[in-house]
Amino acid sequence: MRRLPALCRAFCFQLGCSALGLVTYAPLLHAADGDAAASAAVVAPAERRSGLTFGLLGGLLTSSARGYPNDVAKIDVPEYEAHGGLGVSMGGAFWIGGALADWLNVGLGVIAGSTQRAGLTSGGAAFNVRIESFPLFYRGGPFRDLGVLFSAGTGGYTIERGKEKLAEGAGAAAVGLGVFYEPWRFWQLSFGPQLEYNHQFSDSMSAHTFLLGVRAAFYGGP
Repeated sequence: MRRLPALCRAFCFQLGCSALGLVTYAPLLHAADGDAAASAAVVAPAERRSGLTFGLLGGLLTSSARGYPNDVAKIDVPEYEAHGGLGVSMGGAFWIGGALADWLNVGLGVIAGSTQRAGLTSGGAAFNVRIESFPLFYRGGPFRDLGVLFSAGTGGYTIERGKEKLAEGAGAAAVGLGVFYEPWRFWQLSFGPQLEYNHQFSDSMSAHTFLLGVRAAFYGGP
């Protein structure tokens, strides 16, 4: 059973790569129904977003974690189990990538944060592949700025009391889902609220994080 989280981490990485490939090539496969449609897809100018993109998210972070020391002899032994409890603090995320179409952004990012409760500090970070889609873009109006996101990657998470590490999840798998809306625009920047959920897990750690805040995204075009 010790091998299961490692297999999960490999699965998350493969899932992220597969999803990235799927959303990237799905429009091309659809356009391949005819040369005219393919040509139209290529020459159609971007209306809302294209080119380089990067962004920041900051806001209220709520997390809960439980785990064990990163020691095979102590994992799953009740006396070594640590609970971070439900904590509230501030957290954030950063990403950089490209807007491949008005309805699709892909990139690399990091999300991080920590909370304190009952003398314990719980926190960590995850590096991930991010896919952001605007599935209702072509319905127009406010739907052009309503997006969903998926992320998969790896990172670390700890529960500490002072300088003592009570639990540690090094090389933990990380998966995330979210929804956002960016209706406010200024120059090449778009702003709006975002809610993102992340789950980090390994042999010795399980952590759940919700991040509710405001995102600011730069788009190189149009």
